[in-house]
Amino acid sequence: MRVAALLTALVLLAPSSPPRPALDAQDRSAFVAWFTLLADAQFYRPTADVIDCAALVRHAAREALREHTPEWHRRMAIPGGHARPELRVHLAAAGDSLPLFRISDTTPARYAEFADARTILRLNASLVSRDAAAARPGDLLAFQQAGQRLPEHLMVFVGRSAFEADRSDWVVYHTGPDTLTGTPGEMRKASLADLRQHPAPRWRPVTGNPAFLGVYRLRIP
Repeated sequence: MRVAALLTALVLLAPSSPPRPALDAQDRSAFVAWFTLLADAQFYRPTADVIDCAALVRHAAREALREHTPEWHRRMAIPGGHARPELRVHLAAAGDSLPLFRISDTTPARYAEFADARTILRLNASLVSRDAAAARPGDLLAFQQAGQRLPEHLMVFVGRSAFEADRSDWVVYHTGPDTLTGTPGEMRKASLADLRQHPAPRWRPVTGNPAFLGVYRLRIP
């Protein structure tokens, strides 16, 4: 928590980011394809930077927007060697980081590589529907669990998985660390149908669950 607060403070003090390149429909489609592949791959090959639900979104967005060179593929080691069509426009680094997420309401807007789940929802995504059936690949299923230290929680709707093509409603998410047990948390993967029957009703993505905020669509890029 203290690390997250410090990172947020640092990016808020940073100078305004340069304008980000606008992506056309073809590049937006390629971004979504890479984003879902990279989020899904975390279930099979976790990386050290994904420690909670927001980190999963940051990782998938950041790596989707990089140039996918042979060295990148070697470093990422996506199981099965899966790849997606390359974006023609890539996000340029601002100093040591990529200006992925809007982090303020100011004009001009400020962008940074770090954003927590609340910032991702508030400034970088739009509500699509409270009906989970409206989710498309790359969308986020958002929850707000009252009484938790970090109440917002995000899941990524993958749809049809490159790794398990038997269903078209896969969802992946990171549980985040458990402060009570001291365990780091883990990646999980489930079908949307199974999540609707989650043993804990507060985690069901259904309209009757007040903790389910709905389906959100990223405005990145």
